[in-house]
Parts: sequence; structure tokens; C-alpha cells
Amino acid sequence: MPDRDTAPLGPESSAPRPSLAEIAAQLDEQESADAATPAPPLPAQQLKATRVASGAWLGGVCTGLAAHLGWPVLLIRAIVVALAGVQLVGAVVYAVLWLAMPVDRNPAAPGIDAATRTGMRTQTSVRSADIGERVALLLLGVGVALLVQFLVPSWQVFPFWPMVLFAVGVALVWRQADSLAPRIGRRRRMRAVVQALLGIALIAGGIVLTVARGFGVQQLTTPQWIGVILFVVLLAVAAPWAFRTRTALTAAREQELLANARADVASHLHDSVLQTLALIQRQADDPKAVAALARKQERELRQWLYGASREADTLKAALATAAAEVEDDRGVTVDLVVVGDHGMDVRMDALVRASREAILNAAKHSGADRVDVYAEILDDVAEVYVRDRGQGFEVASVSDDRMGVRGSIVDRMARHDGTARIRSAPGEGTEVWLRMELE
Repeated sequence: MPDRDTAPLGPESSAPRPSLAEIAAQLDEQESADAATPAPPLPAQQLKATRVASGAWLGGVCTGLAAHLGWPVLLIRAIVVALAGVQLVGAVVYAVLWLAMPVDRNPAAPGIDAATRTGMRTQTSVRSADIGERVALLLLGVGVALLVQFLVPSWQVFPFWPMVLFAVGVALVWRQADSLAPRIGRRRRMRAVVQALLGIALIAGGIVLTVARGFGVQQLTTPQWIGVILFVVLLAVAAPWAFRTRTALTAAREQELLANARADVASHLHDSVLQTLALIQRQADDPKAVAALARKQERELRQWLYGASREADTLKAALATAAAEVEDDRGVTVDLVVVGDHGMDVRMDALVRASREAILNAAKHSGADRVDVYAEILDDVAEVYVRDRGQGFEVASVSDDRMGVRGSIVDRMARHDGTARIRSAPGEGTEVWLRMELE
């Protein structure tokens, strides 16, 4: 990281390398330019259709489809009723959507939601009471059914009406399954039981009339038909409860995952952040110790948040570990910037060890409170710059028996076919340039 007013250390370099301050300034300019440029519009998020209970007549399918498609709810209901007049096609489609579409769960305020769950606050669903609209839709369905019978005489109307009883019974039973709550009053509970029993009776009556029309009443006394009727009744009644149970299990699983995540965060904060804050309070009169604790906790928290591996299996991770060790031991801020990455091997290990020794020497002998480290890993070469703005020294005055500079940096890089250059002068700081060719 040489300055612009200094000659580059590398023998192959023809242009000066920017300093960390210049790199930071360029990044700030780039961020300002990006902020000034209007961002492209994000694509509209496709939300999943859900059943909306507020304002619903039966299961909230039409209300949910209207909200999802942006259409008037009356239009959706008219389409369903009109299709229901064609041999109950609309009723079948409505039943399938009733089972397939999940119930809309609008997040409420935590206090309101908790009070509702504990029974301290009751919420009543808002349902439309427009009798004229319902009568009009009913007449629309009857008219469509008569029109279909007139246009297609081969379709018999009589078997169609017993199935209407079956559909009404299914709707009554399924509606009770949707509106079931853990805490309801006695009157509501009795009304729900009566409606469920009425629905079961209508289901059984529709099946009996359909079978009697197709096969004759005398066939209903056989155990086979009784078994078929019971099977259909149980299937129609149990379907919403089965889907509701599955939905409840899914919601419980999501709540469990959220609770586990909150517990993990709470335990990590207790074990790391809160403990560090307690240590900072005890050493509040020592700014250097407080800064060291804060830097260490910041590294650990970033590593935990972003899932960084603790194992130094890459050059970037190894340099970060070495810089953190020196920073913790010496209480000197080490500003590390790494561009690119490479796997660890013997030669990369030598580069990391030489870099650590250069950082350690700067922290011990320079007198500066900050050490800048810039590493650039390209496809064919890895370079590391370690610079401090301390007191500096005469490079020529360093004897050959000084292991810190000669043995641990220069000779170590030379043994692994690397290059090490040191530039320093009294009062001008020190800069160490390390270069290793990549095989």
C-alpha cells in the first residue's frame, strides 16, 4: 500500500498503488454515485392467495381470490355461483380451493395477539349481512341451472339437487372446522354443534337420495351401500379437520423454529456480548483495554452473524486470524483489507507467518496506534502490504542476526520462492511488501 508520492516496491509494478485512505475515498465516491443513480424498479412480489375470514360468507375463498387478483368480490362470487349451476362445477372448485388455500394470518400487534390467545380480548369477524345480494346470487344460480337444463336436455336435473343438499351439508361442517377456537362461549359452542349435526344430516340425506335415484330404495338395506354412505360421510366430515390439523402442525413447527432461533440469539448474547459489556464496565478507566474488548467482541459478533468459519483454511481467513491475534495481544488496531482469496498450502502458510511477524513488529516497535494491512490475491500472485506510520528505523542498520526481520520475514519468504522488501526511515514509518507467486 505505498502512497502516491512514493515509488512502488514491486519490481514489476509500473504504477503506484493506492493507500487505504484512497481506497476508502474511492469506495465512498462509488457509494455516493450509486445512491444518486435511481435503482431499477423491483418486480412485483407474487403473494400466495389465502382465504380471508373478514367479510366471508362461507370459507373466505371468494374474498381471498378477490384480494389476490384485485377483482371485485361480487364478481368472483357471481362466477362461482354461475358455475355451480352447471352440475355443481363451481361448488367442486370452491371446495377444492377451500382445502388448498391456507387461512390468512395477518400479523397483529404482540400485545393484542397475546391478549386474544389468552382469552382477555375477543375478536369477532366482520361478515356481510346484505340479504339482497345473497338472494340475487341464489336466483342467478337457479337461473343458470334451468338454462343449462334447457340447452342440454340430456343432463338430468333431479340427481343434481340431492347433491346440492350434500354441498350445503359439507359447507356447514367445514365452516365449523374453520371457526373453531380454543376458547368460545357455551352458546357459540352449542350453535356450532347444532350446525355440524345439521350438516352431517344434509350430507347423509344427499347421498341417500342420490343412491335411491340411481339404484332404487331396496338397495339401501344392503351392508355395502351403508358402508359406502358412512365412508362418504366420514370423508366429507374429516377432510377439513385433517387439513386444519396439518396447518396447525405447520404453524407449531414455525413457532418452534422461531423460539429456537430466539433462544440461540439470547444465549449467544448472554455468553458473549453481555459478558464483554460487564468487563468493559469493570475497566471503564482504561480506554485501551475497553477498545481492545470492543474490537474483539465486534469480530466475534460479525463472525457469528455472517457464519464465517473459524478454521483458517483460506489465505483471507488466516490473515484475519493473525491480525486479530496481534490486535488482542498488543492492543493496537490492525486495519485489514483483503481482495481475493486462495486456499492454504505450505507457501501460503509462509506468507501468512511472514505477514504476522511484520504486523507484530509494527505493533511492538513502531509506537503507532494503528497498523494498515492490505492483501491482494490475483490468479498468479499474492501480495501483502504491512504499513505503520510510526517512528521508523534505518533498514541498513539491521544486523543479520535479527530474527524478527531477517529470519522470520526475508529469509522465510526466500526459502519458499517469495520476495520480501522493507522500506523505512526514521520518522517516516515502515512498509513491508511481501510477494508470493501462485502455482
